[in-house]
Amino acid sequence: MQTKKWIAASAAAVLLAGVVSACGSSNDDSNSSSTSSSEGTTSQPSGKQVTLKVEVFDRGNAPAGAGPVTDNYWTQWIQKEFGDPNNIKLEFVPVPRNQEVDKLNVLMATGDAPDIVFTYDMNTIYNYIKDDGLADLTQLIGNAPNLKKYLGDEVLSYGVFSGKQYTIPAKRTLQFTQSSYIRKDWLDRLGLPVPTTTQQFYDTMKAFKEKDPGQVGSKLIPYDFSAINGSNITSPFVLVNSFVQKMSEEDFYTFASTNNTIPELLKPGYKDGLQFLNKMYQEGLINPDFALDKDGKQFESDVANGYVGAFTSLAAHANLMAPGKVFDTLKQNVAGAEFVAMDPFTDAEGKSPKAIYDPIGAHIMIPKSSKHAAEAIKYLDWMAQSDILFTLQNGIEGQHYTMENGFPKAITTDEAKKTFYNNSDIAIISNGKEFGSTDKNIEATGYQFPGYEELAKQTIRNALKDGYTMPRFDHPIDSEIKYGTTLKDKAIETIVKSIIAKPDQFSAIFDAGIQEYLKIGGQAVQDERRAAYEAMKK
Repeated sequence: MQTKKWIAASAAAVLLAGVVSACGSSNDDSNSSSTSSSEGTTSQPSGKQVTLKVEVFDRGNAPAGAGPVTDNYWTQWIQKEFGDPNNIKLEFVPVPRNQEVDKLNVLMATGDAPDIVFTYDMNTIYNYIKDDGLADLTQLIGNAPNLKKYLGDEVLSYGVFSGKQYTIPAKRTLQFTQSSYIRKDWLDRLGLPVPTTTQQFYDTMKAFKEKDPGQVGSKLIPYDFSAINGSNITSPFVLVNSFVQKMSEEDFYTFASTNNTIPELLKPGYKDGLQFLNKMYQEGLINPDFALDKDGKQFESDVANGYVGAFTSLAAHANLMAPGKVFDTLKQNVAGAEFVAMDPFTDAEGKSPKAIYDPIGAHIMIPKSSKHAAEAIKYLDWMAQSDILFTLQNGIEGQHYTMENGFPKAITTDEAKKTFYNNSDIAIISNGKEFGSTDKNIEATGYQFPGYEELAKQTIRNALKDGYTMPRFDHPIDSEIKYGTTLKDKAIETIVKSIIAKPDQFSAIFDAGIQEYLKIGGQAVQDERRAAYEAMKK
């Protein structure tokens, strides 16, 4: 143990090191537990009741009379349906959603972490793995046939690090992210079709600018995109992707991002895509104030007021399509206004590449200090049964939903809401509702947006078309953990400066930004990723 050394470190270092301390403080117990669990010796109920602690997000949004996230209709239902038959007492441990990483680190550091925890934050996961803080689930997963069948080999592979199953990734039922929209009423007034290539899109934006079919004058924004900020920087780069050139698999692993938050500046052709946006900026075809809209509120306001001809944003998103949101407001503000889906940004091969989510959501973990790893896997395996998962995600028919068009439609009475809220935080093995296939999942999602069903479904299909996931390495990329935040900030700064640069200064500004990006960690990340790729292929 290196406790004295850790105590001498900074507060942040103490917190991270405490993860190791907590996980290592009961190594003898946890190792013996893991061994016996792997052999299945605790898989059946025994005379003594076991307490299984499970993390649950506390969003602070419980309806009046619903009870806390730790004791409500569904925690009681789970106790009755799973806990009692297996002689297991379920104890749900609340973690504030907006503080989940910090809170989880504290729980791990103090040895108070539940038996089942989860997070979306890969750096947190990498740190736990590096510090030997997670139970090895390689053998235990063999005792979970329902879980293995539901998740499948691809999803489970995302939880394998250095040959060991350290996490159980949740299955993401739909991987879409960005899609593009265009004003159909403006196209109709100009006698134009929905554009299907990057050039047609550009020509259409020029026509919107020159002919102003919406008669909005100086407020006209032919093309816009949602905010470029720390959590969502992909919207304008669907267009940029159409300029990216074909590359080897090794280069893809080297230059691509491991998530959707760091722009892929080093990809060949990326500069050309940004130069195209620079051209559109200079010609008044994109929002001149795009860099100032940090939270996307101005973007939503401009769309709702009818100033925007086309935009790229999230597909099938509630901010746009839910009752009373952007599209409903647009219809109230502008008679006849209508957006339709488009997918025009085509590359040299005629494809429309765009980054999509990995086929996983949160990573579910069992701390190495847990003495109930087998019971934890048993709980997840129970949840993976199709009828159980359906009930957890949709509720009880007649009480929480009715069947319509073959899919459950939520009952929205106050009584129904009291016993059905935040169920996605309970059904942790699935990110999104599961109906058995991609087509059915798309169909079901469309029904969530009355009046925009077909638009929602088409934006999802467009978002998935020619989509690519980010490369995955079988171990943490240390330099990316170290420099990731700094590199993201520098990349966004370089992109914004390049788009708004004077045409004769574009190359100099972009190239200088790349050099600085490489200097402050980009080169180190690139070198480590290339080496990791080569090692994986040996």
